[in-house]
Amino acid sequence: MRKFMRTRPGHSGHPGHTTLPGHVGHPALIPHAAIGHKTNGVTNGVGGGPRKEELSTLPRYWSSSEDEGVECADGVEALFMDRDFPAAASSLGDRRLASRTSWIRPHEICPRPRFLGDAALEAGLSNDQLEDEPAELQAARWDVRPGAAGDALSLAAAALSHTPRLLARVAPPHSFRTRYTGKFRFRFWVFGSWREVVVDDLLPTRGGVLLTARGGLLDDFTLPLLEKAYAKLQGSLASLRGCGAAQVLQDLTGAVVQSFSPPRQPRSLLLQVLHSAVPRSTLLVASTERGTSGLMPGRAYLVTGLARVRETGGEGALVRLLAAGGPAAWSGAWSRGSPEWRALPPADLDLLAGRLTHPGHFWMSFQEFARLFSRLELVHIGPDDWLLEPALHARRPWRAVLARRRWRRGYNAGGPPACTRTVHANPQFHVHVPRSESGKCHVVVSVTQQYSPAGSPDRLHGIGFAVYELPPGTPPPRAPRAPAALADLRALDVTHWSRAREVATFFTLPAGQYLVVPHTHRPHLETTFLLRILTDEHTDVWEVNDDNVIVRDVATEFLDEGCPLEPEVQAAIAKTIGKRGIEEVDARALRSLLRRVWRRVLPARPSRALCGALVALGDPAAAGRLEVGALPALLARLALWRGAVLGAAPGCRAAVSAYCLRALLWACGVRASNKVLECLVLRFARGTRLSPDACVLALARLHLAHERFRSLDNKLKSNPISLEEMLLMTIYS
Repeated sequence: MRKFMRTRPGHSGHPGHTTLPGHVGHPALIPHAAIGHKTNGVTNGVGGGPRKEELSTLPRYWSSSEDEGVECADGVEALFMDRDFPAAASSLGDRRLASRTSWIRPHEICPRPRFLGDAALEAGLSNDQLEDEPAELQAARWDVRPGAAGDALSLAAAALSHTPRLLARVAPPHSFRTRYTGKFRFRFWVFGSWREVVVDDLLPTRGGVLLTARGGLLDDFTLPLLEKAYAKLQGSLASLRGCGAAQVLQDLTGAVVQSFSPPRQPRSLLLQVLHSAVPRSTLLVASTERGTSGLMPGRAYLVTGLARVRETGGEGALVRLLAAGGPAAWSGAWSRGSPEWRALPPADLDLLAGRLTHPGHFWMSFQEFARLFSRLELVHIGPDDWLLEPALHARRPWRAVLARRRWRRGYNAGGPPACTRTVHANPQFHVHVPRSESGKCHVVVSVTQQYSPAGSPDRLHGIGFAVYELPPGTPPPRAPRAPAALADLRALDVTHWSRAREVATFFTLPAGQYLVVPHTHRPHLETTFLLRILTDEHTDVWEVNDDNVIVRDVATEFLDEGCPLEPEVQAAIAKTIGKRGIEEVDARALRSLLRRVWRRVLPARPSRALCGALVALGDPAAAGRLEVGALPALLARLALWRGAVLGAAPGCRAAVSAYCLRALLWACGVRASNKVLECLVLRFARGTRLSPDACVLALARLHLAHERFRSLDNKLKSNPISLEEMLLMTIYS
């Protein structure tokens, strides 16, 4: 057990006074009688000394052997102070907030501060053993009062209070009594991974009132510290004003989040979205900007159910909601005791009334829901988190496929469908929806580009994706489609590009085959992206890729069939050999030969690097020479490559578009996987162009890698190196 120790009086030039350690600005002088009340706070240098609310009953130092701290001269440790996010005006990010602001610890605000899950931590329980809080305590804790940084974070945190395991992942249990060091750890989702953020518990106050958001429990500091950690992630407290609810919900859950404005959506589409999302592992968080009929602005309301009722004039739809923090005070139509309930048949009345098991639940008509709620966030929870959170087990889980890829200039940054010459180069993902009893499959497609939490939105690219339907009976694609073939497909949906970090769409697809093509708003833009595809039925999803294989080897065909070369080429070979009767040629002699006949076998004059690669292609013994007998087959192979290179750029013989490299390889009888193709572009292209010499050099390297792998595979009984690894090692060297 840690033993708290009081500090020794500091030495000062003025007898009867002591300096408070750890203060920023001028030292504060207090009488000896007040030494027992040490301050853990930090001022911004405004004012000469501590006010009454800055005095604390908690000593600043204690002995410790378990937790990290700042060791002091007398062998004890100080409360943790975060130097990366200091208690200063820079962390606030707003001069108006910094004025007359003091940073103090929770013990200086109330004698016994609390944190979410502290009772379980003090009892020695783990996160898996957490028990749900009583409804009254949970409602009081998340009865949110927004602070100076807005209400987006408090709204999202209150919405997650009904999924306690997900909330505990973001805000793990801490205690102000057990293992307390002043250090609090939080976790936020940043582009596919969970990032830990560590902060101290110095909180900004003005006149003893917190500038951060607060819950209904005045001694609970979960939300203020969570807001401080999120402010550190975003750069400053003022930066939280620009964070929307969708962004915060994704940072807290790692889920795919869609944002809607119900008043602007067609009623039929909105009702279809609710019908599709409510039964599944999706949190529906609604909020309003105006207080009407008991609804409170800035409060989270969870959509938990739908129902159809028989009303006068036909059927109507009802929406069941749950107030995330505080009591439900809805007083409009279909509220508790309203006359609409008396008009229902007894069977419907009993069914709907039995669903109001939680005190925060209430019903309202779908029409009023669409009119009154300004925002609706759909938080699609993945299968791993569905397993983690028992509160979601009553809903159908999503199946998820995730792929982290990169748009690279010259390789797969093909731009939107309007760029007909390059769109085919974009990454392509095949989705096969088999036939099922329901006859349809709900699909969520999300594309997230790499971002910096504290970065400017202006640095984001415009991103989107297109979904194409393959004709019935089409065999599953095993290689990316050619430009003309992609243009002939029918686009089910082309997401309008958005300069946002994530774009997502909710589909309902019948059985069939589909192609998802992520893209940027213009070609040649480079960034990493995360593609997530969620389905509620069993589907097959894979990236369209090609195999590494040589389909046609002209050199082998030449040797087998004995095809004659052109007379001019034969004469050049004879002249190179000369009357000396040499049996081998090196790279220099091969270059001399090719200079005489390059217009017949090469698209450009031969370079030293190309001649060296061609010699290596026919030199398994690494002697640096090529047998004369191998020259005819080599020149026949080069002639085929020359025709393919010139055919790839008929209008411009000086260079070939790097986006056409795959088609060029196909024309030469070579197939390469996406990774190998990317490596070829990275190694041999200049920007988005490939010189003719570079095209032939890339083909030579590919053939050389295949030859080396075949030779190694024959020598070894179990080859530890795959063909793709051999290709990558040979190309990128």
